[in-house]
Amino acid sequence: MTESSPPNSPQKPEPDRTEDQGAIGQAAARRLSMQATMPPADVPGVRVERFLGAGAFGQVWIGRDLNTGRGVAVKFYLHRSGVNWSLLSREVKNLVQLSANRHVVQVLEVGWDADPPYYVMELVEGGSLEEMLLQRGRLPVSEAVELFQKICVGLNHCHGKGVLHCDVKPANILLAADNEPRLADFGQSRMSHDQTPAMGTLFYMAPEQADLNSTPDSRWDVYAAGALLYRMLAGNAPHRDQSLLSQLDTAGSLPGRLARYREAIAAAPSAVDSLSRRGIDRPLRRILEKSLQVDPKKRYANMQQVLGDLQQREDKQRRRPLMLLGIVGPILLLLATCVFAIRSINRATEAATTALRTEAFGSNQLAARFAAQTLETEIERYFQLTESEARRDGFEKLLRETLSDPVMESSLEEIASSETPEAALEKTDAREAILDSPVREKLNAYLERRLRIYTSEQGLSTHRQRLASLFVVDSSGTIFSIAYGRPVAREQNSAGRNYAYRAYFNGERDYSPGELTISSVSPLQKTHLSSAFQSTATGLWKIAISTPVRLNPETAPGKVDAVFVATINLGDFELLRENGAAPNGRSGSQVAVLVEARKGQLRGTVLQHPLMDEQQRQGVTLSEERYQVAPELIEELLEGGDVDYRDPMASAACGQSYAGQWIAAMQPVTLPDAPSQSAVAQEDDDEMALSPLSDEQNEVEGNRKPKRSTDLLVLVQYRLSEVLGPVGQLRSSLFREGLAAIASILLVTFVLWWVVRRIGDDDTTGGQLGGEESEKTPNDVETMTVA
Repeated sequence: MTESSPPNSPQKPEPDRTEDQGAIGQAAARRLSMQATMPPADVPGVRVERFLGAGAFGQVWIGRDLNTGRGVAVKFYLHRSGVNWSLLSREVKNLVQLSANRHVVQVLEVGWDADPPYYVMELVEGGSLEEMLLQRGRLPVSEAVELFQKICVGLNHCHGKGVLHCDVKPANILLAADNEPRLADFGQSRMSHDQTPAMGTLFYMAPEQADLNSTPDSRWDVYAAGALLYRMLAGNAPHRDQSLLSQLDTAGSLPGRLARYREAIAAAPSAVDSLSRRGIDRPLRRILEKSLQVDPKKRYANMQQVLGDLQQREDKQRRRPLMLLGIVGPILLLLATCVFAIRSINRATEAATTALRTEAFGSNQLAARFAAQTLETEIERYFQLTESEARRDGFEKLLRETLSDPVMESSLEEIASSETPEAALEKTDAREAILDSPVREKLNAYLERRLRIYTSEQGLSTHRQRLASLFVVDSSGTIFSIAYGRPVAREQNSAGRNYAYRAYFNGERDYSPGELTISSVSPLQKTHLSSAFQSTATGLWKIAISTPVRLNPETAPGKVDAVFVATINLGDFELLRENGAAPNGRSGSQVAVLVEARKGQLRGTVLQHPLMDEQQRQGVTLSEERYQVAPELIEELLEGGDVDYRDPMASAACGQSYAGQWIAAMQPVTLPDAPSQSAVAQEDDDEMALSPLSDEQNEVEGNRKPKRSTDLLVLVQYRLSEVLGPVGQLRSSLFREGLAAIASILLVTFVLWWVVRRIGDDDTTGGQLGGEESEKTPNDVETMTVA
């Protein structure tokens, strides 16, 4: 009812209307609302102050009682022809009869004989419950129950006076300034002895009420009140969904729509079963279920029974502290026993954990130093291999022929004339000439034969080294001959491209292709280990070992004619090849990892890891993601700190087996300042035997070569759970003994808990929706009414 709106609140559409008016009446109402600058008539004892709004049959004005000073709402009936005066007089009569109750809106005065007729009601300033729910959505459980109980008190008072409301819904519940609910709009109300049907609002109307031959019953108001409580708790009316609304819209006549409504409610599962919310206890759920029973015989017979169950629920909640005390006593005794037992167990396990961890950390540091030294030895062998291959007579002979070939010479000079390596990419004709050169093919065939020695199983049985590729770079940085470990397409072949910006050529560091000019770069002067770089073809991290080639050392001792380069996948180091997963598919307890040491954005990048090897064997590469150890953690590890380490590779989709805590130790990889260059070249190009110098030959007794740093760090990680396994077993054993000692107390405690649960019967049910916080769940479709 529009007279219930607060004085200063904006006008909102009423989603639940029980009166309707034709198009002519609506147009007239709009015209009158636009012209409402003066009240239609004077009301004795009331000062009419301002226009509030126009309804279906008249206007509502805000006024003030001159005797009491209280605010009032005055409704003038201007359209006599459209008013069902029998229904209106019955509504006003019932309101006057019920005005003694604080939960029913009060009628203060009636002027049926005035022109126009009017009646004066109290001004309820808080708006309607519908407006509150549209704004707040669900209400907290305690607030919803409190409002529900007060509404039930008001309905019980009405039933005691012989009046059935028959249209209880949120729009017909007005809220005073103190949030006290008021029952309003008794336009559909019936006396308890009436036999005429009354139509309520869909989804709040009891199924048996939706019948033009129904007889008014107090159970109608019980069902509507239950639907009201459901709306406050769930945010929407029970059974209300778009599919059912669509069915009702297409039902045709009013009897057909009512029949379809009854059938849908009867066939639908219980709405309370789908209400899952924390804070709705079992007694409240039972009250809701019994109020919304489809069969009126299973429903509460009257509001007094509802109030009785609400009171019982409140009494049980008051008794809950006493019942909890009966449970808490034994539990406190149990907890006291457990606290002393756990303290003793913790002290014993902490001491054992500290001792085991200290020992494991020291062992891990030794393992890291050993791994670093082993890797250094392996890298030095690769130095010797590269130098030996570069000084073979067969290689030098083919290299001379290739560099002296007129086509190759002119093509390499054309590429070298480019300003930058990036600009050299445009010399496609020169590159094609290099790729098609017959003399280059001979050198390429030689390199491929040599590479097979270090890639085939037969070769690996003789040599421990495995190479990824071999290639030769001219004095300006252009690759002109290259052998890959696996076939590559012509467009991916690096021959004919300038790489003067690479560290394996300039011996300094990697630059960007457009950062330097080709003429400003000189080839390296001694064997060099490059920083790690990622292969564009495989995504694997590699290093390159390069050595200068001087074809005329006697006549031009300082001139570098070419650079011989061997690349190695980091996973092909012997140390890391033995670094696989455990036989059961789980990661090993101790693994070695290579980490980038260079300062900058790449610092801490994991270059080689057992997981990368596992994925490579399955044809999968992890090159799309970068996994890094935090720089601050690297510094702490290098200083020898004992930290709880978490493997960054565990964040990979396939890295779950590396999750958890590890003990980690880190060591930098160093190299002798002047690697040995005394390996002897072999004459036969097809000779499979290559004898690298032994470790003993590389070490001068009592006169070790000075070390120089590399860009590699070795990290050895040991699974913490493996270290603390014995401690866990000890702890479990102690706990089993303790549990056996307190088993009798636990048994008694759980029996008492079960008994109290059965007696109390008011524990809250769990749900997916959390807390007492209200949520906004406005209705998408306005409630349909039939009247």
